[in-house]
Amino acid sequence: MDSLKNKKILLIVTGGISSYKAIELLRLLIKAGSNLECILTKSVSQFVSPITFNSLLGKKVHSELFSLNDENEMNHINLAQKIDLIIIVPATANFIGKIANGIADDLASNVILATKAKVILAPAMNTIMLENKAVKENLNTLKKRGVKVLEAPIGKLACGQTGRGKLMDIQSIFDNISIFFSQSILLKGKKAVVTSGPSIENIDPVRYLSNFSSGKQGYEIAKALSNAGAKTTLISGPTKLNKPNNVIFKEVKTGKDFLAASIEALPTDVFISVAAISDWRVKEIAEKKIKKNNFSSILQLTKNFDVLKEISQNNRRPKLVIGFAAETNDLIKNAQKKLLEKKCDWILANQLSKNLGFGTKKNKIVLLKKNEQNKWPSLEKEVVAKKLIIEISEFFKPNNGIL
Repeated sequence: MDSLKNKKILLIVTGGISSYKAIELLRLLIKAGSNLECILTKSVSQFVSPITFNSLLGKKVHSELFSLNDENEMNHINLAQKIDLIIIVPATANFIGKIANGIADDLASNVILATKAKVILAPAMNTIMLENKAVKENLNTLKKRGVKVLEAPIGKLACGQTGRGKLMDIQSIFDNISIFFSQSILLKGKKAVVTSGPSIENIDPVRYLSNFSSGKQGYEIAKALSNAGAKTTLISGPTKLNKPNNVIFKEVKTGKDFLAASIEALPTDVFISVAAISDWRVKEIAEKKIKKNNFSSILQLTKNFDVLKEISQNNRRPKLVIGFAAETNDLIKNAQKKLLEKKCDWILANQLSKNLGFGTKKNKIVLLKKNEQNKWPSLEKEVVAKKLIIEISEFFKPNNGIL
């Protein structure tokens, strides 16, 4: 598979009953032409001989933390800095706990601390262990840090019981690795701008107009664009989120700020307006706190700056302009109206409810194009972002006439 050719991959094998299955993954990665290194934790030798890995790899696997190639080069730093991807198969409860809590007492855990590469892990353990609160919290911690955790399927376990905790089949693990590298070139050479988060429109020194947007969906889209190879700018209102890696980050506050930063970021190939910019702003911000008895008579609102419409009509209009429509009712009708009024190319209609939309982990999207509707199921915001990247990459394929 071309997407894996010459890619620098580090396979970490930890000690469990399914350690032997990593041998098949090793074979597949070698066959695909990847530039492979392998670390075996100390306990692996209790389940499978390191000689097997050495023989297949054609060179010695790594295992010792203080093994020096020369007097200046330590194994964990050398390995951590020269790879594109780390894959941990199988990932035991013990090793998951180590890396979630920053413990570095062997070569493998030191490499995890020292690397900036993407990490994918495939857990394998007894169902009761997998469902233990400590293990679940450790996995959630790693997910929040950007580690991709492959779901352990239900199957017959080594103890003879049937339940969740079996190692994902090796072909599926290999496919996930392939997808990671193929996505990294989907939008290579493209420029993208994403707006995200809420706006804040001051009323007086102590009050403002805003909304409940967390910014999570826009941040996930910016991250996915960057991972797909696009040079990405994220224009964000105030949020509690960490800035995504490898993006140009601009923090703004008002609708006017959003518009100015968006125009400044042109030209771009893709513009995605995810920000929940207030529809209204006050005509004049009061210099002093407005007393409650005077509030209704003094407060005068006017329409806010329409960033999506302005970008759609700009003389440096991007090739693809995408907006979001967050609605509590008449989702399709309101989104279609927005698609026409804003003169954008696509609208992602977003159903707001107690468990969907602002402040939640999931969105339920209908992707509207000029002559097409695609309904997506309720999905994690990270998955929504990845699906959108696929749609965008299809738009820019040469056979669509878009360069």
